[in-house]
Amino acid sequence: MFQRVISTKGFWRSVVILAAGFIFIYNIIDLWFAYDFNWSSYFENRLSKENLLRFFVANIMSGFVYGFVVTYLKFRGNIKKNDAQ
Repeated sequence: MFQRVISTKGFWRSVVILAAGFIFIYNIIDLWFAYDFNWSSYFENRLSKENLLRFFVANIMSGFVYGFVVTYLKFRGNIKKNDAQ
């Protein structure tokens, strides 16, 4: 079932779109709660030389995990529903 789901047309495109959306929304919420929309403080802290790699790796990995799980469950549900018919 796993191989069938991830090889379905549109699966990876959906993963990337959901991951990008998650990263965007997460960072806006983080900017709001932690920095009260203080853009300069946010960029100074998050994109400083010491935190830059950590920032990008954490965003990419968390976005991928979210996008993959949600897309996998959605596509698996659609496949099961189509097989039942």
